[in-house]
Amino acid sequence: MGISMAVSGVGSSFSYIYNSKTGKLSSKDGSENEFTDYFNGNIEGKDSETLNGFDAGNKGSMKRLVELLEKGMIGKNILDSLNGDEYEISGEIVDAATSEYAVNGKKIFTCYGGMPYTPEEIGQFMSKQSFKTRQPKAYDSATNSINIAVGDVFDLGNGYRLTVKDDYIYGEGYGKDKEKDEKVSLLERALEALVHFADQQWMAATMDVTAGGSDALLGFLRELGVDTGKEFVINGTKCEVRNGKIREVGNYNAVPGSAYEKALQRSEELAYIPLCQRMA
Repeated sequence: MGISMAVSGVGSSFSYIYNSKTGKLSSKDGSENEFTDYFNGNIEGKDSETLNGFDAGNKGSMKRLVELLEKGMIGKNILDSLNGDEYEISGEIVDAATSEYAVNGKKIFTCYGGMPYTPEEIGQFMSKQSFKTRQPKAYDSATNSINIAVGDVFDLGNGYRLTVKDDYIYGEGYGKDKEKDEKVSLLERALEALVHFADQQWMAATMDVTAGGSDALLGFLRELGVDTGKEFVINGTKCEVRNGKIREVGNYNAVPGSAYEKALQRSEELAYIPLCQRMA
């Protein structure tokens, strides 16, 4: 009987039987399977021309799933409802960094992997850079969007003004009221972080370093007409408010979405390389 194995990749789905007593994985139909041999330790990655980085990641994630399940940290009551020692583990490789898993058809676990950022990219996330957005654009209610660009001047209506300089926000009007000065200074720093964030240069968390920064930003954007209660766009970046914080839509990573996508593509290209070549 030949060993069955298809090349794993983005969108691949799988379903196996795991025996909690033996700690072994098997195919549902009992046929020989290269991945189950790899999972069970019967072969090493360097022995196969078919197994690749997606399989290596899947093996590690499935072992983590089993560990968390048996410790009762996920899928509570699933093990108690089983008949016998076996249960089905199924799932899908969403992309090079994400896999989703279900036990007996019930989704209980999503595994996220790290990204191979270059030293230059890592340094860029917090470095002092010139703002990218140079073209002003007034608030557009149809798209709930606005550009905050170099040269923009915002009169706060209380004797203070904020000007978007090349790589920072310049505040004017200080010295009359200490309490107001502190509030405007907070907004000044938070707005600088927001523009870098919207220009895909800084991490979103930068806006939250100073207590109250997010509240100050949300109030500022609402004054400009932006509806922060739904998806809005700043400098081309789709934003939303999650847990009171301004975040990039669909991005649950620390880094800007554009940087994440580049790293994800590199990771995907690497993951398709057979393990025998990567481990040679």
